[in-house]
Amino acid sequence: MYVTSPSQLPQARAARAAPSAAVAPMVALLPSTQLRAYHDRPLYHVAPAQGWINDPNGPLFYKGFYHMFYQHVPGPTCTWSFGLVWGHAVSRDLVSWEHLPHAVVPTPGGMDADGCFSGCATLGLDGVPVLLYTGVRLRSNESCGPLPPPECDLQLPFLESQCAVRPVDPGDPKLTYWTKVEYPWLALPPANMGLGGWRDPYIIGRPGLNGQDCWSLMIGSGVKDSGGTVLVYTSQDLLDGWQLHGELCHGREHGMATGFIWECPILSRLDLVPRNLQLLPAYAARSYFADADAVAVGPASAPEASACSSTPPHFFCISPDACTNPSYYWLGPYDSDAKRFNLAAAAGPFRLDLGDVLYAPNTLDDTANGRTLLWGWNQEKRVKVDAYDYAGCLSLPRVLWLDNTASGWALHQAPLPELEKLRDPHRSWHLSDDLVPAEEGLVIDGGGRLPVPAVAGPFLEVEVVLQRVAARDGGEATCSASGLLLHSWSGGPEGAAALLYHWDSGVLEVVFEAMDPTTLTFSLAAPGARRVGGPLLRPPAAGRPLELRVFLDYSCLEVFTAGGEVLTARVYRGTGEGAGIDIISVDGPTLLLHAAAYEVLPAFGSGISTTEEQDAAAPLPLKALVAALEVAVGPASAPEASACSSTPPHFFCISPDACTNPSYYWLGPYDSDAKRFNLAAAAGPFRLDLGDVLYAPNTLDDTANTTVRHTS
Repeated sequence: MYVTSPSQLPQARAARAAPSAAVAPMVALLPSTQLRAYHDRPLYHVAPAQGWINDPNGPLFYKGFYHMFYQHVPGPTCTWSFGLVWGHAVSRDLVSWEHLPHAVVPTPGGMDADGCFSGCATLGLDGVPVLLYTGVRLRSNESCGPLPPPECDLQLPFLESQCAVRPVDPGDPKLTYWTKVEYPWLALPPANMGLGGWRDPYIIGRPGLNGQDCWSLMIGSGVKDSGGTVLVYTSQDLLDGWQLHGELCHGREHGMATGFIWECPILSRLDLVPRNLQLLPAYAARSYFADADAVAVGPASAPEASACSSTPPHFFCISPDACTNPSYYWLGPYDSDAKRFNLAAAAGPFRLDLGDVLYAPNTLDDTANGRTLLWGWNQEKRVKVDAYDYAGCLSLPRVLWLDNTASGWALHQAPLPELEKLRDPHRSWHLSDDLVPAEEGLVIDGGGRLPVPAVAGPFLEVEVVLQRVAARDGGEATCSASGLLLHSWSGGPEGAAALLYHWDSGVLEVVFEAMDPTTLTFSLAAPGARRVGGPLLRPPAAGRPLELRVFLDYSCLEVFTAGGEVLTARVYRGTGEGAGIDIISVDGPTLLLHAAAYEVLPAFGSGISTTEEQDAAAPLPLKALVAALEVAVGPASAPEASACSSTPPHFFCISPDACTNPSYYWLGPYDSDAKRFNLAAAAGPFRLDLGDVLYAPNTLDDTANTTVRHTS
């Protein structure tokens, strides 16, 4: 089927739908002063209700809950500053989250007086969680004690120490409250090494794991004017006795290429990618191109001797110098006895993400599900940085696998399967519903576009499978690029963006700020257009389609490929109504083999601020309300002797036979000795409720407020 105009697709003729009913009520709940912030704010990524967020810290699974901590400047602010705390959110399923009180906050006059920087979480040998982090205090803060000795003074504006907290109640599965270990477990950096930083601890070994007899961790660092390094420490005690073991690896003499300070280092052993893993399961199940062994369910594939070594490599990742740089990773051998990662023998460095916003990732060994999960910090790229009361969010969780490709070991990143739970079941579109069974797909002519129908709003997930094909006259395939056009909310070209895959170069990119100054329209050839992306390490083979799974959470764009690569970017399309998405083809025809779109529900469920949630959850001040009522209408009247007996009756209530009947009550005398209620002397029966739905009530003796609350 060929499409040259949107009217040829049945559902495309429908007007764009209104935003999902699950999202719309939250707009009404927000105060008018917060509307501007809401209209640009992601809702299904982890982020605080207000304020600045950066690095994910210490992901942890404990007693049935996933815990996510993160660097946070409490709000209303959209800029970084000293005074960072650890925000805290919990989830049962990694999809729907709940905010909790801050886990770690600075202590005035303490080692972390001016900020609680990044770190990790682990379980002690007693099974109790411990958070390890870098505390900082400004050199100018005189209340924080003396400066370190010269041989340990890194001459930075702030001093770094390694600190810890433990939960107040380890029996609380949500780990709501934390208390600090009074002393730093590492107070000073090593002497006379010329380091340029010393932060972000990360556990890499524990007693009893893989034959190890001690704890081991690494701390990000770097040698001034030379290059990054990662220091390894060991100890028999998690919170004391740490000694410098040596360097995990280093990039000295290569600082210009890989950075001078290696922040937030992570080291993980990954499992092999399952043979049945599919980016788009619905497409794979019916795909004309799918090989039989690609969709068969089976164990992880064994490495090919010709392509990969017999020992799977470790994943080692660093974030160099500053958040304006990409995070890099290597795949290589790690010696757990020597505590050394062989950087010279490793493949890399590779960019963890093809975009320009992801930084400082952290991982969770999700042992219950046999996988490793990764989150990163998705930065903002706004021009007006002080115009909002929030900034940043965490990336969607990614599952990391090792893939043994023909060219060697490769990192495969996939979106968390559980994210499908956030799809709104009532707001979706599937191309297959508009095609007759005999049709392989739909062809979009060069320069043509297909509006995605039936879904609308800023919170979307889109699946596409695209294939460059020959023209209808049988000529050569002339399509240069295929992808998505993201329209501006303002209705014009300003703020629009295009997600494109270039077939000849293998580049996946997002094109922004591409307004033609002559025609004032969005143009890929516009001078000065900004481009974010790069060539895929594993592009589709010649003659094979491109599979993309696209998450668009207002301004936050995350794109996953079937080859296991990711591009993350910010797309600021303004605010308003009616913005949509088109599937496009540039220069020549594209065969659209599969397409689906879904509206996505919020991760936190409400969208109102933390303060509003706390106020709404506070118990009603009953005594104050009663006092206010007495002021308005006078005190409650005493019973009249002529109307009532001197002894107040008991309330007796039943719900007869079935819920189609009303509940009845009597007011009468109850003999507590004989355990008898005198029904004959009681007033009643009376209907408890005049309606037809209330049944089976129950009560609470609310002694704190000297009243009884009735519930059903």
